[in-house]
Amino acid sequence: MRPVNNFQMARIKNISDRENREIAFAAFGLGMTVKQFKALPEEQRRAAWDAHSRLCSPAALAAESRAKPDRPRLPRPFERVPEEKMIQIGRELIRIKDQLPHGHFGPWVREQSGLSYKQAQRFMRAATAAQQERSAA
Repeated sequence: MRPVNNFQMARIKNISDRENREIAFAAFGLGMTVKQFKALPEEQRRAAWDAHSRLCSPAALAAESRAKPDRPRLPRPFERVPEEKMIQIGRELIRIKDQLPHGHFGPWVREQSGLSYKQAQRFMRAATAAQQERSAA
């Protein structure tokens, strides 16, 4: 599943049939057309729709924000980041990357994290190195 982009959102708004408009969110999130989504067997459609509902529900988003109140503040551009904070942010990024499907982490970093992709890579590299040092000792 992936979030709907602006082009897809504009297409969804232009769909006149209400049923197809509701299906379009899940279909576009799966990289399908509405027609392809409707051609799926009923059990696969239901599973895709349930996954979409779990990911996009306000309760899921609110629970995620309550779960980690101790998230570190993200660095401002050109701000020097202490190594401990870099490791902490890197661990969080690695955790998020493990939860996302293949190919979704890069767009997530660019659109939602507030970090550049290079910065995210640097933080994750620091967290991995710290983990390796800890396990070697």
